[in-house]
Amino acid sequence: MGGAVVLDGYIYVSGDSNREWRCLDWESGKEMYVAKDIAKGVVICADGMLYCYSEKGELALVKPDPSGFKVVSKTKVSLGSEQHWAHPSIYDGVLYVRHGQALISYKVK
Repeated sequence: MGGAVVLDGYIYVSGDSNREWRCLDWESGKEMYVAKDIAKGVVICADGMLYCYSEKGELALVKPDPSGFKVVSKTKVSLGSEQHWAHPSIYDGVLYVRHGQALISYKVK
């Protein structure tokens, strides 16, 4: 799927052929965890939190923690059609998620 976030010395990423999210130590490359809480997808970061958007339309707010994939909240993007492959973006406290022809905004500030 693509995309990775480096935060506080750790890499947060998803995207192999399995349903997995990973955390890696930036310095050593050591795998800190493998999580299967939501399907693989893309990740961005704002205000010290991860926003994970899966290929199945799951949108999760995750607290970055090398000890585990800590989902704070989760919702399902139900508007739109086709694949959930667009990378979300955040601007001025608003998270924008595109799904086909639909653009959904979430106030995250």
